[in-house]
Amino acid sequence: MYDIIEAIKNKTSYRIKFMHIIMAILFIMLVVKLYSLQITSGDYYSKEVSGTAIRNVTVSAPRGIIYDRYGREIATNTSSYAVNIDPSIGVDNLNDVLQNLITLLENNNEKIVIDFPITAESPHSFLFNESEKREMQWKKDMNIDENLTADEAFKALREQFEIDNKLSDLEASKLLGLRCKLYQQRYSKYIPLTIAYNLSEKTVTSLQEQASSFPCVYVDMQPLRNYPYGKYFAHILGYIGNITDNELKDYSKYNYTMNDVIGKDGIEKAYELKLNGQDGSQYIEVDSSGRRIRTVENEGTDPVAGKNVYLTVDSELQKKIYDALETELRNAQLAKLSGADKYGYSITDVFKSMIKSDNVHIKNILNSKEGTVQNSIKKYIVSQDKDSLKDIDKARDLFLKGFEAGAISQSQVFLALFEQGQITNKDGIIDDVKSGRMSGGSALLEKIKSGEVTPQMTNMDPCTGSVVVTDVKTGGVLAAVSYPSYDNNELVNDFNNEYYLELQNDPTTPMVNRPFSEPRAPGSTFKMITATAGLQEGIISPNTGIYDKGTFKDAGRPYARCWIGSGSGSHGNVNVSEALEVSCNYFFYTVAYRMNKGAGDLSGINTLNKYMEAFGLNSPTGVEISELYDSMSQYPTHISSPEYKKYITQQRDADAKESDYKWSAGDTIRTAIGQSYNNYTSALMSKYVATLANGGTRYSMHFLNKVTNNDGKTEEEYQPKVESKIEIKKENLDAIFKGMFLVTTGPRGTLRNYFKDFPVDVAAKSGTAQQSSKRSEHTTFVAFAPLEDPQISVCVIIPFGNGTTGPAPKVAKVAISEYLKLDYKPELKSYDTLLH
Repeated sequence: MYDIIEAIKNKTSYRIKFMHIIMAILFIMLVVKLYSLQITSGDYYSKEVSGTAIRNVTVSAPRGIIYDRYGREIATNTSSYAVNIDPSIGVDNLNDVLQNLITLLENNNEKIVIDFPITAESPHSFLFNESEKREMQWKKDMNIDENLTADEAFKALREQFEIDNKLSDLEASKLLGLRCKLYQQRYSKYIPLTIAYNLSEKTVTSLQEQASSFPCVYVDMQPLRNYPYGKYFAHILGYIGNITDNELKDYSKYNYTMNDVIGKDGIEKAYELKLNGQDGSQYIEVDSSGRRIRTVENEGTDPVAGKNVYLTVDSELQKKIYDALETELRNAQLAKLSGADKYGYSITDVFKSMIKSDNVHIKNILNSKEGTVQNSIKKYIVSQDKDSLKDIDKARDLFLKGFEAGAISQSQVFLALFEQGQITNKDGIIDDVKSGRMSGGSALLEKIKSGEVTPQMTNMDPCTGSVVVTDVKTGGVLAAVSYPSYDNNELVNDFNNEYYLELQNDPTTPMVNRPFSEPRAPGSTFKMITATAGLQEGIISPNTGIYDKGTFKDAGRPYARCWIGSGSGSHGNVNVSEALEVSCNYFFYTVAYRMNKGAGDLSGINTLNKYMEAFGLNSPTGVEISELYDSMSQYPTHISSPEYKKYITQQRDADAKESDYKWSAGDTIRTAIGQSYNNYTSALMSKYVATLANGGTRYSMHFLNKVTNNDGKTEEEYQPKVESKIEIKKENLDAIFKGMFLVTTGPRGTLRNYFKDFPVDVAAKSGTAQQSSKRSEHTTFVAFAPLEDPQISVCVIIPFGNGTTGPAPKVAKVAISEYLKLDYKPELKSYDTLLH
């Protein structure tokens, strides 16, 4: 009995001790909490009682920096003051508040972010780039009739948001931009709307001093994306923008929200998950009107910047090639204007082209003020048809007809360019035209010579081109130039809708990434593939001679001719090296024809296709950004072949018969000289030549060099990827190299005058392909250098660019000189050789 009592006492004592311990712990926790509430965060929570509130806001993480191969920043961030609207704060007189805010910002010369998809001036038009799906979705978001025209939608929204009738359309459009954006966010009021970046200290001070007038407005610091090289890297880098609903579906698994921005194109898109940082948070104190009072210290989390991406490109090489390409396009245009080129044109033709392509902006003319030259043009247009003020296309047509009839002079059109800010008066030419001392035509010619009026602006041949430079030992892209280009700074931070629409409507298609998306017939630059196939398959040897008869008749009609044969000439008896030197079509016709085993046989084209694939012409380049190959998955093949001919023929004519797409010997021999169904981008051509230059190793092309963290530590480094290897006998490779070297140095070399006295031995080949009998041929140029130890391959493609000035090899020389640091200043005294 005693033992039982003792056991009960011991158990009770243990429980009492345990309860004491628990009570002690709870007491300590209570003391700590009371200390936190009264001492540490007393002021924090007292604000809740005194009419203020604490809010958790997101702190944007800086995006990772993008560098070139030498560590130069080509995509970076800048911190700036930004003005935001807090949609969660209700304001009775919202229109007045926003209008006053717009006025304050404009008076301080601030750029306001207006993402309103209807043009400000009448006649109004939508800015959806003819995307009906986007237009319908926006109308649905705005709760307006999906059948409304731009004018009707503008009017409906003015009524919906009760915009004062006293405001002009321009003023109303700015206010509507804000109201519509806030309306779209009506279900996400916690997300602030940024309406201006890069605020000056003066503007920030004004907003702080007038805070009571802007109850839903606050200023904070935000990182902005900046592209220091602008147009030079636009196609490679792309740009960033607000995430869309469809994009959010793909990125939500990575914790993205509808308030995030993402890469929309280029490297920004390809490496989005590495460049994007991790947002932080902070607590702020706001008063009953929503105005920020202060930031609560030691609360929240710090943002983590994105990772840095280093590319293989050389920014200075890229820039110099772009400038050289624009210069040579200009020189080619000037040659045509001077009458030195077969396909010449007049300065009147240039004016007409600029009017047609809207490079003399018709909208500016229709909205011009009294007393301007543009207004005199407007009056003429209205005199012909008063309804043209509401129809831009009709107005532009009347503008052109008035110019052609002489009712509108060259001087008027030229001065309109000046009033639109497209040219300057720094050379005094504007004064000369106004005074009558210089004609409008002569003035435009001078502006073309000086470069103020660019090849893009004239929209005359040649006005586009692409250049790709590749490291032959790794596949790294050293430069990828697309002309014309665009300024990607206009599409980030505050997306410029008007600018984007201009780009989309520009007939020179500046947003097309030509090196990777614009294929052209390679012409004679293809002949090294035919040479390799013929030599490796034993069809010919390095010493095999073939006599050029001018016209090749064995493959049937229509007969194929050697370019020199068109003038009853002949290259005589040539071997493969000499055939490359003089670009003898007849030689390569014969080689390809000998590959066939008989009439109707496909051995020849099958053999050529084998080597075309081996050199990578039927595969993507491997780069991380979008290219043409990505959008051609429905094609059975991408090279000149029976399958490709059948597919293309049936696409053009669904009722095509077998006889319409049957492959012939004529197709094979024309494929052998880079014609027929051959069409490749400059990137693919550079890759093929790089493979040839290094002896047959085909590397995957790439932009990535390495990825580093914020401490500069390398987290990922690109390793060259070998796609395949082509076995090419040394004597065969030597014969081809010799032929390409003779092109630039031989007594009959087609490019000998362009590379005369050049300090480095260059192996090259040029090619042309005709698309229209009324325009110059497309010109393609490929090369690798130095000959003895190849380091780079170059491809230049200039549509409609063949002519007396030889723009393609000149641009290539700049690329080679810059990469090898030759500081070579070329002198070309004659143009007595042709490109073939």
